[in-house]
Amino acid sequence: MRELSAIRFTEGEPLFIQIYHFIKDEILRNQIMYEEFLPSIRSCAQSLAVNKNTVEVAYQLLVSEGYISSIPKKGYQVTYKAGSPSGQYAAELEDSRLPPIRYDFRYGNIELGAFPFHPWNKLRNKLISYHQRTYMVEGLAQGEYVLRKELSKLLHETRGVLATPEQIIIGATPQQLVSIVVQLLDREKHVIGVENPGYDGARNTFLNGGYRVHGISLEADGVSIEELRQSGASIMYVSPSQQFINKMTMPLEKRNQLSLWAQSLSHSYLVEDDYEWEFKYQESYIPSIQSLTPQKVVYIGRLSKALLPLVNVSYVVLPYELLSLFHQRVPEYDQPVSRLDQLTLAVYLSDGYWHRHLQHMRKNYVEKREVFLQAVARYMDGRVEIEGKDTGLHVFLTVKSQRTEAELMERAYQKGVKVYGTARYWLHDTREHPTVLLGYGALTPDDIQEGIRLLASAWFE
Repeated sequence: MRELSAIRFTEGEPLFIQIYHFIKDEILRNQIMYEEFLPSIRSCAQSLAVNKNTVEVAYQLLVSEGYISSIPKKGYQVTYKAGSPSGQYAAELEDSRLPPIRYDFRYGNIELGAFPFHPWNKLRNKLISYHQRTYMVEGLAQGEYVLRKELSKLLHETRGVLATPEQIIIGATPQQLVSIVVQLLDREKHVIGVENPGYDGARNTFLNGGYRVHGISLEADGVSIEELRQSGASIMYVSPSQQFINKMTMPLEKRNQLSLWAQSLSHSYLVEDDYEWEFKYQESYIPSIQSLTPQKVVYIGRLSKALLPLVNVSYVVLPYELLSLFHQRVPEYDQPVSRLDQLTLAVYLSDGYWHRHLQHMRKNYVEKREVFLQAVARYMDGRVEIEGKDTGLHVFLTVKSQRTEAELMERAYQKGVKVYGTARYWLHDTREHPTVLLGYGALTPDDIQEGIRLLASAWFE
C-alpha cells in the first residue's frame, strides 16, 4: 500500500470520499492484500491531517460495500479478494481507455455530502461507549427489537402498515428479503406474477428459486387485473408507490382490486415492494395495500440509500401465517445488518433525526428534479417522453429515435455522459422506441443542465 500521504486532496469533493476512493483503488489493485489491516483511524487521520470522523466515515463506506470489515480490538481488515485484474476492476481498467466520463447519470448515486454525518457518528459513538464490550455481540436473528419497534411505528404513521415488531424481519436489501419469501412459498403450487416491465432483481430471484413466472402487462393505472386472473398466478409482486419503469403511482381503486383478487384465492399473496415511498413529491397520500389486507400482503421496503448512504437496511413484514413458516423453515437466519448499525438507526429514528433529514433531502431533490425537467424541455422538447416526473431520484427517457438503446448509450459515452439501458427490466420487450435510465441524485444543478445539453447534441445533431 502506498503511504496515505500520497493522497492529493482536490476541491469540490468531500475529503472522506477521496480517502474512500484512494483505499478502494489500492484494494482493487491488490496493493492492500486480502486480510491485511488498514492503518488505525487515529493514525490515518494524523497522517492526512484530517478529523478522525472524516476517516471513520470513509472506512464505514468501505465496510458497507464489503471491502473491509471491522474486527473488535484489532481494527479494519480487508475482506475483498482482488486476485488478478479481472471482473469489476478489469472493467474499470477498460473504462479508463475510453473518453473520460464527466456526467454520470447513474441511478443510486447520491449526494453523500448532504448526509448529517456528525449526529449519526455522535449517536453511534455514544452507543459504543454505553455498550462497550457487548455492542458487537451477535444480536437477534430477526433484527434488534428496538429497531423493529421504531419501524413498526414509522410504517404505520407514514404508510398505514399494520404490523407488530414481531412480524418484521430486518435485511440488507429487498432482493435478499425476496430470497426469504422464496423459501416460505411452495414452488410446486405457486405461480408468480411480476410487473412487465419491472424490477428484475425480484423476478430473477423467483426464477432462480425454480418458480414459474409470468409477466403481467401494465395499464395506465397499474397491472392488468384481467391478465393477472388469466395467468394462473397465485402470488403477485407489485410496486404500487413507484412502479420502477413507468414511475406511476397506483391509485386506490386499483389497490382495492388487487386486494380483492388476493382475498378471492386461497393461499394467495401480494408481495408489495413499497419502493422509494419517501420520495413522492406531489400527489396526496395513498396508503399501502398492506393496510387494506394485512393478512394477504408481504410488505417489503428499505430505508432509501439517498437518506442513509452508510448502511443497507431493508425490512419485510410477514403475515402471521408466513411468519410461522419463517420460524419453521429459516431457523438459522443469519442477520446481515450489524447490531451497532441497527441500534444507531433505532435512536436516529426515535430522536427525530430521520424526519428532519427526510424533509431537508426532499427539498433538495425537488430542486434538482425541476432543473432536470427544465433542461429536458429546453434541449429535447418533443423528441423524448419522460416517465417519473414527480417520484424518486431518477427518470426514464423514451427517445423518439430509430437508434437502438446501445447506440444511444454509446453516442452519449462519446460525449462524456453515461446513461443506462433498461432492456433487463422487461420479461417480454414490446417497446417501439428505446428507453434509457437517468439518475440525478448525485449531480449538481449545473452538471444536470450541461449533461442534458450534451445528450441532446449526441442524440439529435
